[in-house]
Amino acid sequence: MNVKKDILWRVLVSIFMLVFLAAAILYSTVKIQYGKGDYWLDLDDSLHQKMLKVPAIRGSIYSEDGSLLATSVPIYQVSIDFGVIKEFHKDSFEQYKPLLAKNLCNTLKNRTYEEYLDILTKGYRATTRYKTIIRNASFIQVKEMRGWPIFLNGKNKGGLIVQEETKRKKPYLDLMARTIGFVNENHHGAGIEASFDSVLSGVDGEQYVRRIVGGYEPVEDEFSIKPENGKDIYTTIDIHLQDIVSENLSNSILANGAEFGTAILLEVSTGKIKAISNINQTPEGLFERFNHAIGTNYEPGSTIKLVSALACLDNGGVELEDSVEVNYGKYKFFGRDEIEDVGHGSFKKLTYRQVFEKSSNVGISRTAYDVFGKSPEKFIEYFDELHLTTPLETGMNGEAHPKILRPGKPGWSGMGVPSTSIGYSVAMSPLHVAMLYNAVANNGKMMKPYLISKIGSLGMVDATFEPTVIESKICKSSTLKDLRALLEGVVQNGTATDLKNLPFTVAGKTGTARISGAAGYEKNAYNSSFIGYFPADKPQYTLLVLVSRPTKGRYYGAAVALPVFKEIAKNIYANAVREPLPKADTGALPKMLCGTVRELKEVTSLFDLDADFDSKNREFIILKPDTDELIERAIQFNGNKMPNIEGMSLRDCLVLFENEGFKLNFSGYGKVYEQWPNEGTALIKGQNVYVKLRVKP
Repeated sequence: MNVKKDILWRVLVSIFMLVFLAAAILYSTVKIQYGKGDYWLDLDDSLHQKMLKVPAIRGSIYSEDGSLLATSVPIYQVSIDFGVIKEFHKDSFEQYKPLLAKNLCNTLKNRTYEEYLDILTKGYRATTRYKTIIRNASFIQVKEMRGWPIFLNGKNKGGLIVQEETKRKKPYLDLMARTIGFVNENHHGAGIEASFDSVLSGVDGEQYVRRIVGGYEPVEDEFSIKPENGKDIYTTIDIHLQDIVSENLSNSILANGAEFGTAILLEVSTGKIKAISNINQTPEGLFERFNHAIGTNYEPGSTIKLVSALACLDNGGVELEDSVEVNYGKYKFFGRDEIEDVGHGSFKKLTYRQVFEKSSNVGISRTAYDVFGKSPEKFIEYFDELHLTTPLETGMNGEAHPKILRPGKPGWSGMGVPSTSIGYSVAMSPLHVAMLYNAVANNGKMMKPYLISKIGSLGMVDATFEPTVIESKICKSSTLKDLRALLEGVVQNGTATDLKNLPFTVAGKTGTARISGAAGYEKNAYNSSFIGYFPADKPQYTLLVLVSRPTKGRYYGAAVALPVFKEIAKNIYANAVREPLPKADTGALPKMLCGTVRELKEVTSLFDLDADFDSKNREFIILKPDTDELIERAIQFNGNKMPNIEGMSLRDCLVLFENEGFKLNFSGYGKVYEQWPNEGTALIKGQNVYVKLRVKP
């Protein structure tokens, strides 16, 4: 009996404990579910969710006439998650493996069929979670892959992982490449790309994603923080003039065996930089390696004699017809420091006008010393007042900081004024010199040179940069009249007579300067230059040409740089008359819009336009009006046949054709109005496609 009671007691205790334990579990479950549910859900989210960066689209760079100078083209890195494939397709993978290998080989063309078969076999066997197969696939290639067996199930159930990136494209290749510039992943670089990186790059967005098998998926459809795409930059460059300048400068560098050359074309009335070329000769050929126009200090030599003439004339120290002793081309200051001329040894005296026209070092330096020898600081003040001793603040990184010897400072001596007056003991960028001559051409009004005209996006302008007057008058009116006469005289009677028979008038100055190195002035090393403006009676353009270290026996500015100036000026003058751009259509609906669906959705939303969209965000479409709304037409390669691309921009053509493996050739600017091959023509991979662009009325 006692045994039975003992067993019963134990059973009851056990039952009680089980009931108590069940009640405790139930209590804890309820407490976790309702009391601390939010805490545990937040903890789970923190372990399985994270914020991913959504890159902004970098803005494009355009010339003033709308030609595309730099843009971002999408490329895709494609990887395979064999863990997902093994989980969802273990029964069918072996069946489709040969087909996938064949498709990958034919579409991507970066490996053989056997190599892809091996990758698929080994990846599946090892359950490789992230096997990258290509890093620069095109949108069309990715679109094809997403339609294949297994992969058509998407990233989470098909194992195809696609990551979009962008590469920077310069349609005009090396044309003004250094001025356009570049940036790396750390946002370091050069040119416009680096100088205006914060404007072009935009602001990246963010999106919450949840970890799932094979990767992540968005928690919500909308961005947590929507990316703000970069702004577009419009430069002052005229691409037609740029092409003329670069081609002729390149020819001169080759013909003269020069190390590098630079050329700057300014619009006289505004200071706009219409063309800027910096070309280095390398063992691999001619390339833009450094922006010498803005970033290189050089001793300008005879072209700076314009400052000497301005100072002496403005100070009343000399008149054009005054006689100056040039002493047969040689003169010793203080009985020891000799300055000499080249080619003027037969003259004892010259008028000051002739001194300038013939570029007499003796005449210029003796006059400057006679006027300013006892007050050299006043002479240096003219350089300061002409803004030749401070950076120009163009907004571009890497600007040169001019240097000049000053009275009372280390290095100054009695030869300070004579040396500086002929372009030594002072160094500045070529753009400084161009700005000076442009002021003379512009009736004494000095304009700040500038390269960026406006910033904006989607047709909206956020900032406009207007011409800036630095000095309303650089000298007396009588001095300016004399300076223009001197510069015209150089062409008519002096060192630049090769320019006087052109169908338009030119005013300018030749320059030849020895190059200084660590051990002093180098032997047979010269900078050859010419700078002038044209037409001289009604100046429109100022042009500087500098050719450094010519090696073919010629080194004078008149023999090396002047011929380049002549060819450029002739070509510009012949093409100066342009058909004005048509006025924009201001109707209720635009005649045509072209771009990706994503871009056109933004445009139609911004301008409150009704549009019907069926295509996916990355596909190219054309929108045309139909009664009261815009209707889309997809631009597609149907069986590798040429689509109708009328109305597309150059940027869109680059994305569409070059990512698909075709070579795009173009002429003009604006929108496509003519194409070859014609619509419907079968295309072969690698084939050339030709398009003509224009701005339509």
